[in-house]
Amino acid sequence: MAVSGVQKTVVILVAIIALIVGALVYKTTREPALDREVLSRSGIFLFDTPRSVPEVELISADGEAWTREDLNGQWDLLFFGYTYCPDICPTTMAELRKIENNLPAEQADQLQITMISVDPNRDTPERMREYLEYFSEGFKGASGDPEQLASLASALSIAYIEPDTSEENYMVDHSGQVIMINPEGEYVGFLRAPLRPAELSQWLPRIMNR
Repeated sequence: MAVSGVQKTVVILVAIIALIVGALVYKTTREPALDREVLSRSGIFLFDTPRSVPEVELISADGEAWTREDLNGQWDLLFFGYTYCPDICPTTMAELRKIENNLPAEQADQLQITMISVDPNRDTPERMREYLEYFSEGFKGASGDPEQLASLASALSIAYIEPDTSEENYMVDHSGQVIMINPEGEYVGFLRAPLRPAELSQWLPRIMNR
């Protein structure tokens, strides 16, 4: 049976409408691209090229050796702080706990959060373990030789001032950003303080899966 001109027109219009509706649905439901400017508004900064992490040997909060190899095989978020810190450190650790809790199970299993203490004089493994368990039993910690700490901090763009440990209740000035390490053990970017747990929990799975 021959198709009339009106029928052809109807078919074409239906096809056009379907294309328009499909495009609108795709536009409204697709995930936004990993645009660096968009990421920066959420406090995420990714490098064009991953950077290497130096060989170091510290002592973990479990009393074992902690080296660069501990960064291999999973995504890592490293925060440099200390357990006697009165403000930035507990706030950041609490925000990292929120991020960990908000991630989908698959990504949470692929993420390790570690605090590197810049106060090895007071932050013994036992002290760090007790402190970290307050926030999450899964959090790791490490500290150790000041020269090893300085080498790692410098490579990861972390600044801190070694304190006069002879003073009672001394403070340690330090950077507040959180370092991002990929499963190959490479430094790929950082999260600017203060952290935004809700936004970071949305972006991190996409960064980890790219």
